[in-house]
Amino acid sequence: MFLAQSGSLLQQIVFPIFLIWFVGLTLVLIRNDIEIIWKIATFFVFVFYFFQFFPELKEAYERLSKSYPSEILSWLYGIPRAIYFFLLFLWPIAVVRMYYTASPVLANMTARTLVAATLAYWIFFLAYHQFTGQIDEFFKTKFIEWITIVPTGK
Repeated sequence: MFLAQSGSLLQQIVFPIFLIWFVGLTLVLIRNDIEIIWKIATFFVFVFYFFQFFPELKEAYERLSKSYPSEILSWLYGIPRAIYFFLLFLWPIAVVRMYYTASPVLANMTARTLVAATLAYWIFFLAYHQFTGQIDEFFKTKFIEWITIVPTGK
């Protein structure tokens, strides 16, 4: 339960993470060339984490039900922060893996992919900070108007 209470970033993005994970799990379960034991194992890992983070998921679903435009906007602001921390944890693991891999092709591909992903992140980060006011204004007005469903009266 300690990890489930680790802060607002996790609470902010737990619902989209589990949504993506559910879609990926569904695709893994229908893939024919993965052994059934690994399908069962991935399913049970998902179920374990689902119950581990159930209070946060329930709270996120309630926020989504009450005000989905502001919740989606919160996701859009939270996911880049999560990517930053993901890269922070991924880099040390990747460089150790690059050292111990037997394949120079895999080591080079890992380095190339990680450098490209990091550069893309920093380009978007710098662009956001250069145009913070305009981007925030767009998201808080035009984007909210665009995703808001206005009920039509009969």
